[in-house]
Amino acid sequence: MTYDYKILLLSSSNVHGYGFLEYNKDAIKDFIEGLSTPLLFVPYAADKNDWDSYTGKVRTFFKTMGVTFTGIHTIPKERVFTDYAAIFVGGGNTFRLLHTMQEQKLLAGIRDAVAAGKMKYMGSSAGTNLACKTICTTNDMPIVYPKDGFEALNLFPYQINAHYLDPDPDSKHKGETREQRIAEFHQVNDTPVIGLREGAYLSMDNTFSDTGDMYVGGKPGAKVFVKGKEPFEAPVGEKFRL
Repeated sequence: MTYDYKILLLSSSNVHGYGFLEYNKDAIKDFIEGLSTPLLFVPYAADKNDWDSYTGKVRTFFKTMGVTFTGIHTIPKERVFTDYAAIFVGGGNTFRLLHTMQEQKLLAGIRDAVAAGKMKYMGSSAGTNLACKTICTTNDMPIVYPKDGFEALNLFPYQINAHYLDPDPDSKHKGETREQRIAEFHQVNDTPVIGLREGAYLSMDNTFSDTGDMYVGGKPGAKVFVKGKEPFEAPVGEKFRL
């Protein structure tokens, strides 16, 4: 199925039994189809000392798909919104990612460019969290404090919990499950949360702002949490809305 992605949000870059980004390769192919500029990569969820190596790792994957590739840290900031029609924000620590994006003053520009249809957005893990209203449903430790708060890009008006794990009835672990953590979030927030399992992805096309239609792909699927209601499975392979 070919799908015209405006926003593609991967739960993870690594899936057991597959190489880096390989599990969702077909969805990524659809995302980059017809791309007329190099793909711009954001490595800010990683340590600054690793930006070059992280960019190189991602470049190796996209090279197999014939896509030219640039790290955002290697170009003048003003070129971000003039020379690139698609951006990929990689995984790592979500707090560090948001902190750096705030420091670089990139959030508003990316939000406006995607909303205007001038730029497509792809995220993985932390990059997926960044696309939400806030980063408040990330699994990451707050190793740095984003000084402007936890508000994110709000390209997707709900929340995502990436790497979502279903409760294991046979586990002897007594810590909170992801479902319990999301319930805690809903004790003080009303925003629906999508638990996106590893290997699954969420996408939206140019009609999303009008219709609210979204699409879950990948066999693992996703679980939807709406405050005051029983969680339910998102339909996989067809559009749906909340």
